[in-house]
Amino acid sequence: MKNQALDYYIHDGPTVFGFQIKGLINDEGAERLDQVWRTASSHLGERSPIIDITFVTSVEDAGRALLVGWHQAGVQFVANSTASRALAESILGVPVRASETNRRKGQPFHLSFSKPVAGWRFLLAALLFALPASAANLKTETVAAWNDYLHTAQDSLQQRTRPGGCFLWAFEDSDRAARVHAGEIMVAPAP
Repeated sequence: MKNQALDYYIHDGPTVFGFQIKGLINDEGAERLDQVWRTASSHLGERSPIIDITFVTSVEDAGRALLVGWHQAGVQFVANSTASRALAESILGVPVRASETNRRKGQPFHLSFSKPVAGWRFLLAALLFALPASAANLKTETVAAWNDYLHTAQDSLQQRTRPGGCFLWAFEDSDRAARVHAGEIMVAPAP
């Protein structure tokens, strides 16, 4: 598990731009992450960048330099496990927090059947969701219409993708093709 392959996910929200990294950040991975980050961060705008390193298993020298550089540029880091926080703090030299979404606020959830209303509502919901669901039976006309649609769509796709066929609607007609090449945007209602 220590040498897990590098993986990353971008979470593009309205107020926060998240970047979650998983696995080993080796020298090659650090270079790839830097390229991805530069591209993605060009679209930050006013959003706060946050990097989640909860699932980072190990960081080599280039990865350490990359994380320190991001930290110095004002990026916030979160780590939701003790091991990941210790790793991040050893690299950055500052405390790293757990993400807000993973912190429990107030008391943990407790189910109590001593309170009749809450307990019975839960029990009733559990019983209702446990009932078997039945599948719908489609009418033969519906199945036939669907099969006709599939056949028509497959024929159309085969014609468009055959050698010499035209895959894009804009290029089916020479006038439309010329207008598209001139930079015009072509739009038409679908049949």
